[in-house]
Amino acid sequence: MKKKFTIEAEMEERWIDYFMSMLDKMEYLGNLGASRNVSIYADGDGDFQPKFKASINWDRVRPVDADYDLEDNHYDAG
Repeated sequence: MKKKFTIEAEMEERWIDYFMSMLDKMEYLGNLGASRNVSIYADGDGDFQPKFKASINWDRVRPVDADYDLEDNHYDAG
């Protein structure tokens, strides 16, 4: 079942085009029916410290590699 929701984001302006391009690629791949990893380098030590607010309640899930200490975290609902 599809559900529509809104996410409010706040981040440094220089990251917006990269973040939106990542979302655009996710949408493109979904429409195409193709599977790929799509990611952004979350440089928390730098200035990529985004803030998000969602219009829905949601539950945090663990990445499929099940180790938050790993450098890369992969999430997959499939």
